[in-house]
Amino acid sequence: MPPLFVRAAVQRNRSNVRQGMADADNPPDPADESLADSSRVLLTWPRALLAAAVLMVLTGGRGPVFVSVLLGLTLWWSAASVQAGLRGLGLHYRLPQDRIFSGGRARIEVSVVNRSRWPIPLCEVSARLPDDLHGRFHRILTVPARTTRSAFFDVTGIHRGVYRLGDTHVVLSDWFGLFEETALVSVPGRLLVYPGGETTADDPLRRLPLGPRRAPTSPFADDLPTGVRPYRPGDSLRTVAWKQTARRGELQVREYPHVRESATWIYLDLCSDEWTPLYRHERTEAAIAVAASLVRQETAQQRAVGLATWGALTETTVHGTRVTAQPGWMRSAPRADPGQAPRLLELLAAVRHAPGPDFSERLRLEGGALSWGTRALILIPRDTPALWQLGAAWTAHGHPVTLLVFERSLGRPEGLHARSVPEVHEVGAAHG
Repeated sequence: MPPLFVRAAVQRNRSNVRQGMADADNPPDPADESLADSSRVLLTWPRALLAAAVLMVLTGGRGPVFVSVLLGLTLWWSAASVQAGLRGLGLHYRLPQDRIFSGGRARIEVSVVNRSRWPIPLCEVSARLPDDLHGRFHRILTVPARTTRSAFFDVTGIHRGVYRLGDTHVVLSDWFGLFEETALVSVPGRLLVYPGGETTADDPLRRLPLGPRRAPTSPFADDLPTGVRPYRPGDSLRTVAWKQTARRGELQVREYPHVRESATWIYLDLCSDEWTPLYRHERTEAAIAVAASLVRQETAQQRAVGLATWGALTETTVHGTRVTAQPGWMRSAPRADPGQAPRLLELLAAVRHAPGPDFSERLRLEGGALSWGTRALILIPRDTPALWQLGAAWTAHGHPVTLLVFERSLGRPEGLHARSVPEVHEVGAAHG
C-alpha cells in the first residue's frame, strides 16, 4: 500500500452524464474545452506542492529536491490527465446486427472518444448483461489525446426476447492507480433475439408431417375450367366434377387457369388454461418456436402470412423481465412484403403467456373476416370437439384448417410424448 498522502485520490461517482458525453457527433467548443482543462489542471497544483512538501518532511530535507519535485509533477500529471479525460470523454455505440436468432451472436462496438488535450492513461469500460445474454462486457483501453479507440464485445442470445443492455460503467485512472474518476452511461438501443434456430437443421418444421399447401379454387371464379384433376385434401366439394368422377371411378375436381394464391393465418393460443402448469413454459416456448418457423417458411416462399395471439409484451433488462404492454389480442393481417417477417418475429420474441378469454370463441369471431382460400394454422395445447367443429365449418367454407396440438389430443388423451413437436391434424369438412 502506498502512503496515505499518495492515496489522495479524486473519486467522485456521477450517476448521470450529460447527453453530450455520450454523443460523439456533438463535440463541445474547443475554446471552452481548453479553458475548462486549464482550470482543472491549475486546481491540481496545490495537491502537487503539498505532496512535494510532505516528501521533503519525511526525508528530513536530506533527499534530493528534484526527486520530490519529480514525484509532485507526476502526481499532478496523473490527476490532470484523469480529470481532463473525464471532461472530454465521449462514448459512441454501434450495433450492426440488432436482430439475431436464438443461439446467434451479435457484436457491439463501443468507441471511446477523448476530445481533451490530455491522454487518458487507463479507461475501463464494463457493463452488466441480462441473464439470458452471454458474453464478457469488459475492456481496458489507453486513449491518446484527440483520439478515438474502439472495443468490441460479442454477445450470444440464449433465449428469445427483447433485451436492454445494462448501463455502462466507465472508470478513468492513471497508470499508478492513484487517481480515479467514475461515470455511468446509459446504453441506447435494444437487442432482439428471435425464437428458433438460425439454420434449417434447427427448424422444428422438419419433424412435422405438414402436407403441401394447396389453396382451394373458388367456385365463383369468372374463368371457365381448363380440365380436371384428382381430388386433394383441402379442395372444395363445390368444385367436384361429378360426371368425370363417375366415369373414372375416383373423385375429380375442376381446375381453373387463374387461381389466386391464398394467405395463411397463424393462430397461437397463449391464453388458455389448458396448458399444464408444470410444463407450460416449456411447451408454450415450443409453440412460439413452431409459429416462428411457419412465418419464416411462408415468407421465404413469398406468401402472405398473418399472426394472431393473446398475450403480454415484455422486455428484459439486468433487473429482470418487465411488461411493456398489458395482455390483449394482438393481430397482424397477412402481408407478402419483405418487412412482414421481421414484424411477426419481433412480436413472437416479445410475447408471453397471459390469462385471457376463451380461445375458441375468439376464433369464431375471426372466421367471419377470412377471405376465400385462406389457410388457418391453429396452435393449441389440446384439441376439443368444439375446435374440430369449428375447423370443419371453416373447411367447408373454403378455409383449410390444420390443428397443431402440443399437449393432449382426443386420439391420445394420455399426453404427447415429444413435447417440442406437436401432433398435426388436417381438418376436413367431413369432421363436422
